[in-house]
Amino acid sequence: MKNKFPLIVAVIVGIVALLAIQKYVKTAEDKANAQLRGEQVVSAAVNIPAGGVITIQMLTPKEVPTQFIPSQAIQGKEQVQQIIGTKTRVAVKAGQILLWSDLVSEDRGGLSAIIPEGQGAFTVAISKGAQAGLIQPSDHIDIIASFASPKPAPAMANPQSTWRQASDLVNVVLLQNVTVLAVGNAFNGATASQLEKGGGQLTLALTLAESQLLMFAGQTGELGAVLRRQGSTDSVDRSDLPRVTFEAVEKIIGDLDGKRNFHTVEIQKGTGSSVSVPVKNQ
Repeated sequence: MKNKFPLIVAVIVGIVALLAIQKYVKTAEDKANAQLRGEQVVSAAVNIPAGGVITIQMLTPKEVPTQFIPSQAIQGKEQVQQIIGTKTRVAVKAGQILLWSDLVSEDRGGLSAIIPEGQGAFTVAISKGAQAGLIQPSDHIDIIASFASPKPAPAMANPQSTWRQASDLVNVVLLQNVTVLAVGNAFNGATASQLEKGGGQLTLALTLAESQLLMFAGQTGELGAVLRRQGSTDSVDRSDLPRVTFEAVEKIIGDLDGKRNFHTVEIQKGTGSSVSVPVKNQ
């Protein structure tokens, strides 16, 4: 019996380890499936031409992972009822998610109705980067800021000198993947002429802390917008985003030269998944 005791213990330990592994795998699968399930949005069941009148037969539910749902996506029975009988501003292909900006008119209230939960609308003047006329509601942007910190003037200061000393200039990426709610006063189904009249005013979906940061940045420096490719939701790690100063610019340029020798391609791995792979330029 004594000789069999270590064997019995080993079998029990093996069974416990196997059960633990099975539980871990099931938890990971459940988590992955939950992310893939996402939420239901409204999509076009058929091709809808520009100017087409929306009917219930033209619509179908579509399940989309939460992180990929556009801020202007139409969701829920109440919103579906609101759009029945309205006309499309642009052509919508079968399977495409239907957005409020695709419709000629919306009877759903003001801007507050499309603000994502947990965020607010903050309007800011963007003077650099992508022109506001090229940006539309529901687009996503990254925001860059340039600051110049004031310095105490020396005793024998040049009367023509300014507090914006060259050595104090710094350029940083403030926010990434920010949703544009409105351009000027145009939101939802805005026409091209309305967007052009928007000037450099963009209304963004931000948390309260992000709004506070952006307000300070706008008061003390200049802001620039980088328009993202449609569907892009990834964020660059802060450690890979340098603070651009006069002292650091030469090193930064050298690092960028090396990175520009590669471009990224997406390779499909089975159904519904892909991986980004760096490829050297020819």
